[in-house]
Amino acid sequence: MGLFKKILIGTGIAGAITGIVYARRLKTASVKLVVIPRVRVHKITAQGIVLAVETKIKNPTRTPFSIKYPFVRLRYKGSDIGTSQPKDKDVLIPAYGEPDPPLQPFMIEIPLLGAFSLAWDLLQSFQTGTGIELEVITSTTVDLGLIKKNYEDTQKFTLKKVQTA
Repeated sequence: MGLFKKILIGTGIAGAITGIVYARRLKTASVKLVVIPRVRVHKITAQGIVLAVETKIKNPTRTPFSIKYPFVRLRYKGSDIGTSQPKDKDVLIPAYGEPDPPLQPFMIEIPLLGAFSLAWDLLQSFQTGTGIELEVITSTTVDLGLIKKNYEDTQKFTLKKVQTA
């Protein structure tokens, strides 16, 4: 076997090993995505309640990647009460970092008729100071170059009246 063939075979084997290691690293990166939701009442109108949902996304790994702009759903007592608008936009998440600029808050409008139970419970919780528990479901697609993975995160958040001094 000639020297050229040996170099070619060696290069191919090294490339394959590098590709396998890189693919494993990328697969691991998507699992370590950290999502921190925060929900607040933006405004209450005659038409309904507008909630602002802030979603902080962090990448605690050494692998940078991009995601599709997140889609957020809110659930109350097991029922969907509102969703964000879907966007076909890519967001870069740097290694050991967060998107820059940060994601804008999602404004989720809950019609008064659909939110009657939520509105009533929310007003009662403001009087008692107990808060109401919502589920925040964040969905996105993680683009790792060769691999695209759907990602969904569900977290509970207690919405309380903000105390002012």
